[in-house]
Amino acid sequence: MTAPSPQEPSGDGSPARLSPPGREVAPLDVLVALVRERGLFVLVAGAIGLVGLIYAVVSPSQYTAESTVIREAMDENQPLPGTLPSLPGLDLSMGDPGGSGLPTSSYPDLLTSREVRLAVARDTFFFPTTGRRTTVVGHVNRPPGLGQRLLNYTVWLPWTLTEGAAQVFGRDAVSPIDTREDGNGLIVPTEAEQEALDVLAEAVTAEAQGGGTLGETQRLMTISTTAAGPGLAARLNESFVEQLRRRVRAIHAQNTQQDLRFVRTRLAEARRELEQAEDSLSQFLEQNRSVLADGGVPDLSFRRDRLRRQVRFKEQLYSQLQGRVTETRLRLQRQQPVVTVAEQAAPPPSPSAPNRLLIVFISIGIGLAAGAGAVYVRSLRTSAEADEDGRDKMKTIRRGLTVTGIAQGVRSEIKRMRD
Repeated sequence: MTAPSPQEPSGDGSPARLSPPGREVAPLDVLVALVRERGLFVLVAGAIGLVGLIYAVVSPSQYTAESTVIREAMDENQPLPGTLPSLPGLDLSMGDPGGSGLPTSSYPDLLTSREVRLAVARDTFFFPTTGRRTTVVGHVNRPPGLGQRLLNYTVWLPWTLTEGAAQVFGRDAVSPIDTREDGNGLIVPTEAEQEALDVLAEAVTAEAQGGGTLGETQRLMTISTTAAGPGLAARLNESFVEQLRRRVRAIHAQNTQQDLRFVRTRLAEARRELEQAEDSLSQFLEQNRSVLADGGVPDLSFRRDRLRRQVRFKEQLYSQLQGRVTETRLRLQRQQPVVTVAEQAAPPPSPSAPNRLLIVFISIGIGLAAGAGAVYVRSLRTSAEADEDGRDKMKTIRRGLTVTGIAQGVRSEIKRMRD
C-alpha cells in the first residue's frame, strides 16, 4: 500500500508542509519549502549575517610586534685573569661557574613568568584607546566607559552578576604586593595587578628556535606581543625583552653569589685548619727542641716531617681558596647581559587581528544554516499539525518543554531511580 501523495502548495501563501510519513523527502520538496518560507529564511540569515558584520566592523584592531633575541651563554671554559691552578687531586670547581644553568627551552617560560610580567605591568606606556600614559595595571583597572557599562548590564549581565556575587559572598582577600608569607619572601600580587598579569599572559608569546648543534652557546628566540596599537605593541615588546634581560642577569648573579658564599665558608674553615696545623707544629718543635738539635730520634723526625707536610698542604689549600674567592668576585663584577636583541621590534604596518573578511563569511554561513533550520522546524510543525495524531504529539512536546513539564520529568526520574 503506497503512501498518499503530499499536499501540493496551493500558491495562496499558506505555510509549506513536508511530505507525510512513509514518503522520502525529495530535494524538490526542500526547495519548495525554502521558497514558501523565504521570508523567514531571509530574516534569520540576514539577522545573523548583520550581527557578524557589525562585530567585524566594531571589533578593535590588534597589532602584533615581533623581535628576535639571542640567548648568549657565558664561556665557562675561559679562565678569568688571576686564576690560580688547582691543586693536584683537589677539585674546587662548583659545576657551572658563572652560568645560570637555564636551558634554551626554559627562556619562553621565563619570559612569561610572574616576575617578568609583574615588572612589565608596572611599566608606563601610552595607550591609544584612552589617549594617556599609564601603567598596565592602571589601564586594565580603569573605570569602564559608557559603552562598556551598557555591555556589562545587557550582553554580559550574567558575568556581571557572577562577579558581584563573588565579591559579596566572601572572595578571599588578596595580600598587598611584597607581602612575605612563611619567611619565604613570596610575592603576592594585588587583585588589580593580577588582572594586569592575566591580560599580559595573553598578550605575549615566545618561541625558542633551537637550530644548530648541541654544543653551541647561542640560541634564537622570537618574542611576539599583541596590543591595540602598533606603537604600543612595539613598546610592550621592548619592555618584555628588557625585563627578561634583567631577570636572567639576576639569576646569574644569584648563582654566583651563592658560589661566593660557599667559597668564603670553605676559606674560613681552611684558615682554622691551617692555624691548628701551625699550632701543632709549633708545639711539637717547642717540646722536642733539644732532642731534635742533637740529631733527634728517627720517630721524632718522622713526626716533624709529617706535621710540616700538613702545614704545607693547608697553606696551599688556603691559597687556592683565596684565589677562588677572587675569581668568583671578578665573575660577579663582570656579569654581562645574556639576552641580546638580534632584531628589534618595530610597529607593525597592518593589524594582525581580527580577520574581518573571514568573520563575515563565517557569519553568512551560520546565517544560511540557521535560516534553513528555522524553515525546517516550521515546516515540520505544519506537517505535524495536519492530522489529529500530529496535533496530539505537538501538544505533548509543548507541555514537556515548559517549566512545569521539566520539573515533573525530573521528579519522575528521581522516583524511578529510588524504586
